[in-house]
Amino acid sequence: MKNFRKTAIFMLMVFAGFYSCEEGERFGISSDDTKAPEPPVYDSVQVLPGGARIFYRLPDDRDILSIEASYTAANGKLMKFACSFAAPYLEVYGLSDTLENTTVQLYALDRAGNHSKSVDVPFKPLKPAYLKVAEELTVKAGFGAVVVNWQNELEQDITVIVDFTYSDTTGTQRSLRQAYSSKRFAERHFLNDLQGTVSVKANVADLYGNESGFLDKGNLQILTDEKLDKSKMRFPNPGTLMDGKYMSYGSGWAGRINRLIDDVIDYRYPVGTPDNFAHFGTPQSNQYIVDGMNVNQFPWQIFIDLGEKYELSRIVTYQGWDAEPSIASPTYLGSFYGGDNVGEYRMFYWDGDDDGIAGVWEEIRQVRIPMPEDLGNLGIIRLAIQGNEELMYPDEPQFTPATRFFRYEPVASFRDNYAPGGCLLVSELTLYGRKAQ
Repeated sequence: MKNFRKTAIFMLMVFAGFYSCEEGERFGISSDDTKAPEPPVYDSVQVLPGGARIFYRLPDDRDILSIEASYTAANGKLMKFACSFAAPYLEVYGLSDTLENTTVQLYALDRAGNHSKSVDVPFKPLKPAYLKVAEELTVKAGFGAVVVNWQNELEQDITVIVDFTYSDTTGTQRSLRQAYSSKRFAERHFLNDLQGTVSVKANVADLYGNESGFLDKGNLQILTDEKLDKSKMRFPNPGTLMDGKYMSYGSGWAGRINRLIDDVIDYRYPVGTPDNFAHFGTPQSNQYIVDGMNVNQFPWQIFIDLGEKYELSRIVTYQGWDAEPSIASPTYLGSFYGGDNVGEYRMFYWDGDDDGIAGVWEEIRQVRIPMPEDLGNLGIIRLAIQGNEELMYPDEPQFTPATRFFRYEPVASFRDNYAPGGCLLVSELTLYGRKAQ
């Protein structure tokens, strides 16, 4: 057996040495090699958004290292793309338009650095990502804010630059610029603390230096609302029935339902309030049972009696940190964007009598709070502390019909990519709107 192993190892070494010699001969580098390789043979092209996938056949040269392509971008820079000689095709990106006469140069490079003659590859690229985003980007007047929305269906890296001018409270004209970089499919951003009329222009750029140029989005009249007075709000008793839905018990696991609207937003241990949240979970005591009914069946229901009739405009959901004193630090994430914190919810207004008996719940919308990306722990903490603000009607910002009651239905936490069910936690809810007209 030992002799067999020695023989096998010897044979492997022989074959490896032979293969190495073959590869060395195939890829040998010679400082005296000044002969340019033959160019690749262009086969076909598959057009892509802002680019193309070029298929070719290799030239009959043993020292080909790579296949490359180049073109001059709209900003005058030479763009180069390369792939291994073993790749079946080469992709190029970053073309700024969809002209019929778009041409890139395809050539081969050998181990000595010699370039072959270039082969022209003409094609008409599809519309690039930055132009698609620019066409679909919308800017609308929100409540004390401008709302910027776009879709990036190709999920390529783009940057949206927004310039806006407005008059501040003293009448002084101000100009500001905001930039957002993303490759998410959809984005929504708020430019807050605005009033009066705001003039907006937006520019979309990509990584290759292409820009749409600033597009005039017009003069927008900012909508006004106010924060609702929480001292007038109250929660109906657990088990209260309204249109077939039961008010849930939100004081489980050290939670306190009244803390949900106490206007105390402090996440720091031990300075903050340890139980400054409402918590909804599976039954653990008789407190969850009302008249023989389990009122904490998923999905849980939070009814808020607003105290008066309001037309609602927006909501801010605050998360709980849930950190222990021994591990809390300025950069400790705790349960932010995790744990039991609500990551998805539905909202409803009450269309009915002020006594909550006769009427129906009308759905406003369902919201999924986006997970932050590439912010670092400190950036994620700052984002969580400022709360997640959502408009009742983000596509066309407006008020809800007048209502006395508001219903907040937690659907999923952030766990397991917003998996429904499980225990759910909310630290604070803040509503905005105006008294019913």
